[in-house]
Amino acid sequence: MKTIHGLRLLAAVLLSLACGQPTLAQNTPAPAAPSFDMSVQGMLRRPDFSDVQISPDGQYFAALVPNDDKPYENMLAVFNTQTRQPVDVMRSGRTLIFNKYFWAAGDRVVTSIGMRRGGFDQPVLTGELLAFNADGSQIVDLFGARSRNAAVRSASFNDQAFPITTEPAINRNILVAVRAFSADRAGVYTEARLVNIDGGTETNLVISPGRNASFIADHRGKPRIAYTYDEGFRNTLWQYSESGAHPKNNLLLRTPDTAYIFGHTSQPTANYSSNGSWRVLNNPATSHIMLEPIGFDRSNNGLYVKVEYGKRPAAIALYDLVTHKLKLLYQGKFADPGQMLPTADGKDYYAVITQDGEKSLFYFDPNSPEAQMNQAAAAKFPGQLAYFSSFSLDGKRAILTVVSDRNPGSYFLFDFAARNAAMLVTAEPWIDVSKMRPMQPITLNARDGLPLHGFLTLPAGKGPYPLIVLPHGGPIDVSDTWTFDAETQLFAGRGYAVLRVNYRGSGGSGMWFQGLGYKQWGLSMQDDLTDATRWAIAQGYAEPGRICIYGGSYGGYAALEGAVREPDLYKCAIGYDGTYDLRVQVADSDTEKSDAGDMYLRNALGQDQDDLLRRSPIAGVAQIKADILLLHGGEDLRTPYKSFKEFTRALDHADKHYDTLVESHEGHGFYPPKHRQEAYEKMLEFLDRNIGGPTATSNATAKASP
Repeated sequence: MKTIHGLRLLAAVLLSLACGQPTLAQNTPAPAAPSFDMSVQGMLRRPDFSDVQISPDGQYFAALVPNDDKPYENMLAVFNTQTRQPVDVMRSGRTLIFNKYFWAAGDRVVTSIGMRRGGFDQPVLTGELLAFNADGSQIVDLFGARSRNAAVRSASFNDQAFPITTEPAINRNILVAVRAFSADRAGVYTEARLVNIDGGTETNLVISPGRNASFIADHRGKPRIAYTYDEGFRNTLWQYSESGAHPKNNLLLRTPDTAYIFGHTSQPTANYSSNGSWRVLNNPATSHIMLEPIGFDRSNNGLYVKVEYGKRPAAIALYDLVTHKLKLLYQGKFADPGQMLPTADGKDYYAVITQDGEKSLFYFDPNSPEAQMNQAAAAKFPGQLAYFSSFSLDGKRAILTVVSDRNPGSYFLFDFAARNAAMLVTAEPWIDVSKMRPMQPITLNARDGLPLHGFLTLPAGKGPYPLIVLPHGGPIDVSDTWTFDAETQLFAGRGYAVLRVNYRGSGGSGMWFQGLGYKQWGLSMQDDLTDATRWAIAQGYAEPGRICIYGGSYGGYAALEGAVREPDLYKCAIGYDGTYDLRVQVADSDTEKSDAGDMYLRNALGQDQDDLLRRSPIAGVAQIKADILLLHGGEDLRTPYKSFKEFTRALDHADKHYDTLVESHEGHGFYPPKHRQEAYEKMLEFLDRNIGGPTATSNATAKASP
């Protein structure tokens, strides 16, 4: 890959970031931040370290680090766990980022490559895979059209690859899913292949039973489960069935078009019309239950699944592939479960992160070694979430991750024999945790009795406070959770209370709750935000007349629709890459460019042009009394710039006052630090002018030190 290369940075640079920190006993707090920068630049600075992982042999740990000089790029740094000294750092290359990586062997890393388009977007994966040793040697392009290896480049020219499992390689081979680049809106079939981590050679294994499928492999590296999504975003679960007509060691997997023999390195076999085939384990259209596969248990016959049924949040269950019985393991009161945590050997899971209010852990077996040690370690970090996020294969060492609503992340090297934790790195060492404001879980009822959950962050001092109502974007698959949020802390540090609520239609509380938002943009979804705002006033948190509603993406839509529907409730409204004409969103957004995206828009928004207009902020400009600030990227494909232009034209026609900030070369959300700083300085000036007071004004350019 011509655009990706290895580079050894000056040891002093990384040492200043990662070294010089003392070994900490479990009950010793992390060292205080050397200085506390409450400026926009300081609060919104990207973390120094993220995705910290220990190598299987325990000799190294790695982390993703930003490249401040080139914001659309990043680096992957490797350190020696004993000395904490840097071993090597890889630069992602021009306009590329390392998206996800894993240790494929004791000293070998495999990473996928992505591109950033905007601050709100997830990275767009290029389908390229790169492998290199911990010391930066033996760089190999495993997959990708830009590979320097002609054979790899030719074999993957029309395809993109994604790792199926992040377990260490078996016989130096990893399992990847391969899809062809295609203009077919319906998508393409997925193929499972073995790829050698040293040379990039490939072996074809199996084709999926449906388009756009994903695979789950067992601990022997066999892709035994596939899942596909229908037009309603429900997933059908598939399992292979073996054919008795073939040797035991050869697992026959058949698709509608082709069959491959697992374990053969030769070309695919001829099509088999009977016997070995994929079969459906669960079809939600008939079972009315959705099973999303997660991974296999230690026996290789139990499959962990996320279960969706009824008016409940998702649950974690174990599906027995022999008896086909389902055993419920965990279900929250109102929030879906979060990340599953693998055991030390990677063959099972020891816990799941729960998300009912403050995050915590649910242990599947409280007596397991991982659970007992995690409980002991977590007791030393009260009020925070502490968990083992990766292990060495011998189970002697682990990365202990500690996070909270006020701590953006601390990473420790935990020694199981000594039972102590040594500080490795801190995500944002300039943040003074003691000066951050708590994110309080709240519950309220909407006007129709639907329980709503969210979070309230109050500034220092006595209320009532000027309030920022902050609806999250999405809304599909997006929710507010208990976590460190720099934006919220920035506002709270200026004297503003921040209210975030998971209105109906949000993700994170079950598909049924998300479905309540279909065709309710501007209707009951908006009512939920209004009800939450009035709740904050009634509780004495918010001062009437000093309330602003602000959001990005869908949140930008909700902010301006709030100004339309509740002209006397909100003093000001800020839309950041919002959509202001739903007709434009349905016709011109990049969501519409795929069959799945088009189906989502049909379900969520509908197709009636008159109705779409009625529920659009552009139709209610005459009702707006609030002062308006609009920020938008000129190259935004998700919420097209066309919507912004038409909305401002309507504001001009109605003689409404508004401010704007447009970055012509930005996508969906501003990404470079310079543009982000300009955006938030503009917002803070706007907020201070409209709802700020002495507290907010005096803190507008505040810097503090411990």
